[in-house]
Amino acid sequence: MKKIFLATLCLAISAFSAEARKVKGSVTCDGKGLSSVVVTDGKSFTKTKGNGSFKFEIADSAEFVYIITPAGYAADWSKGSPEFYKKAENNDNFSFELIKTGDPNDVYNIIAVGDPQPRSDAHFEEFADRPLNDICATAQKLEGQTVGIVLGDICYDVLPLQKRWKEEIVRTKIPFYPSIGNHDHDQAFKNDAQAPHAYKANFGPANYAFFIGKDIMIVLDNIIYHSRSSYKEGYTEEVLEWVARLMEYIDEDADIYVAQHSPLNGRNHRTLNYDPNIINSEKLINILTGYEVTFLSGHNHVSGFFQYNEDMMEHNIAAICGTWWDAYHCTDGTPRGYKVFTKKDGDLTWYYKAIDKDPDFQYEVFNVGTTTLNPECLVVNVWDYDPEWKIEWIEDGKPMGKMEQVWEYNPLHSSEIEARYKGKTVSEHKRTGKEKHYFAAKPAEGAKEITIVITNRFGKTWKETIKL
Repeated sequence: MKKIFLATLCLAISAFSAEARKVKGSVTCDGKGLSSVVVTDGKSFTKTKGNGSFKFEIADSAEFVYIITPAGYAADWSKGSPEFYKKAENNDNFSFELIKTGDPNDVYNIIAVGDPQPRSDAHFEEFADRPLNDICATAQKLEGQTVGIVLGDICYDVLPLQKRWKEEIVRTKIPFYPSIGNHDHDQAFKNDAQAPHAYKANFGPANYAFFIGKDIMIVLDNIIYHSRSSYKEGYTEEVLEWVARLMEYIDEDADIYVAQHSPLNGRNHRTLNYDPNIINSEKLINILTGYEVTFLSGHNHVSGFFQYNEDMMEHNIAAICGTWWDAYHCTDGTPRGYKVFTKKDGDLTWYYKAIDKDPDFQYEVFNVGTTTLNPECLVVNVWDYDPEWKIEWIEDGKPMGKMEQVWEYNPLHSSEIEARYKGKTVSEHKRTGKEKHYFAAKPAEGAKEITIVITNRFGKTWKETIKL
C-alpha cells in the first residue's frame, strides 16, 4: 500500500478539549454546495455533506475555521491572498464561496518564490518592478491551472510590508499563497504564539493545505520563534498532530508538496550535510512516508537540491531578492529568480527562471583565469544542478567526458558587491560564498576552444563553444 500511517508511532494524538463549541457553515461555488470539502479549526476535521453544509465542534482556543480547498477551485484572492479561512472568534456560522479555476485533471503549475525580504519601501518598489513583472509574464504564459507560493520572509521584519505584498501580488492574476518565515514574526514578542500575529491578521492560519490536480500542497510553519536571534527551525508537536490528522483525508495516489521556510537540513547547505536535522524532521518524514513528496523551501538564499530517499526530494530555492536587494546574484551565484513546477500527464518537471532572462538561461561560463579556486580551468556555474544532470566538455573537437564538480566563488557576485559597497565593509552574510554547483575543465596547453554540453534531468540540452 502506498498510504502508510506511521503517525500513531510518533505522535500521541491528544484528546479533544472539553472546552469546545459547535459551529456550522457551508462551502459553495456559484451558489451550489460542494460535497466532501475538508474543514478544520487547526485541530479537528470534518467534511461537507452533499449539499455543501458542515457542522462540527471547534476548540474555544481556535483562531480560525478554514477549508482545505478542493482541486479545481480557489477561495477569493482579489485582496492579495486566498481567503480560505474565517476568524473563529465571535462567529458560529462559516460560509465559504469558492471560484472555479479549472478541471482537476488539467495540467497545473506552481510558481515558487523564495525570500522577497524587502526591508524598506525602496526595496519593495524594486520587487514590484522587474521581478514582479517577470512573475506576471510567466504566469500568463503557462498552460493550465497556475498557483503561486511564497516561501516565507515576505518582508524583512518590517511587518507593514506584508500588506503591500498583498496589494501588489494580485497583479499576477493567480491565487498566490503565503508561508511564514522567521522575518515575518514580530520581534516585540518572545514566544511562538504571539509573534506571528501580523502574519495571521494578513494571511490567516500558518498551517494549511489546498488540493491541486490530484495532489495536495501542505503549507507549514517550521519556525519556532523566541526572538529574532534565538528562533529554531523545526515543527512543534501541534503542527505534526495537525498534519497526521490531515493525512486521513489524502488519497493514496496523491503526491504531496510541502511548502515551508526552512529546508529540512536547516543551514547546512555549505557543509554538504544533507540529512534532515531540524527539530522533529524525522517525525514529519514518518508521517508522510508512503507518498511521493516534494519539499519547497527558502531561508538560505541559495540554490539547493536534496534527495532524502527514493520518494522524497527538496528544492531549496534561491532568493528573488538576490543578495538582499544589493546584488543581482545571490551569494552562491544564483541569479535572482524563482522556480516553476509543472505537472502534466502525471510527470513533474521544473526549471529555475532568472529575472529578466529567458527560461533557457540556466548557466554562466567563466573563462580560464577568472575564478578564485580554479583559475587554470574554464568553470561553469549550473545553479539548478542535481545529480541527474550531465555536464560534459569537448576540447578542440575531442570529447573529454564529464566536467569536474568543484567548489568555487562566483566572480560576478563579487564584482556586484564591490560595486555596491565601493570599499565599505560588507556584512559577512552578504559576501560571496563558496558553493559546489560549479564545474571545471582544465584545457591542455595550446588548446583553442572548449565546447560545453549541459543536459538536465529532463533531457534538455545546451551547447556552447568558448574560445580560450
